Amino acid sequence: MCSSDLDTIFELERYLITYPNHKDKAYAHYLLGMTFYQQIIDEKKDLKSRWDSKERFENIIKEYPKTEFALDAKFKINLINEILAAKEMYIARYYLKKTKWIPALNRFKTVVKDYNTTIYTEDALHRLVEINYRLGLIDESKKYANTLGYNYQSSNWYKN
Repeated sequence: MCSSDLDTIFELERYLITYPNHKDKAYAHYLLGMTFYQQIIDEKKDLKSRWDSKERFENIIKEYPKTEFALDAKFKINLINEILAAKEMYIARYYLKKTKWIPALNRFKTVVKDYNTTIYTEDALHRLVEINYRLGLIDESKKYANTLGYNYQSSNWYKN
């Protein structure tokens, strides 16, 4: 994080402490979330800015649900979840390539459990079917195949 971003974070936090009841505090919280959000580069980099940004945006939705900032915060959280799911998929594919089945399974399960509204869910379900089948866990494989079929019947992942 560059020094200007650190200065911005410091000043916004100081503002929120100094003026806890100011009419523009929702905007200050939003700016704080955006400062962290702008540090997000791609799924291969450090997660701290993603978690900080997501936490700030979730706070805006909770504390200021009727503001225009809450609407944008929801949109930003969806984008952050896509990036977090991409990170999990990136790591899971690495483990898959190295035939490290259990760590790969755990990462794919995280995508299905925590990021099930992202574009990566179908792929993760497909990989769970594939890995469980390879490990001889046929019932587990069928469970994920059924979930994939029920939710994504017309997808290429299900056809595969």
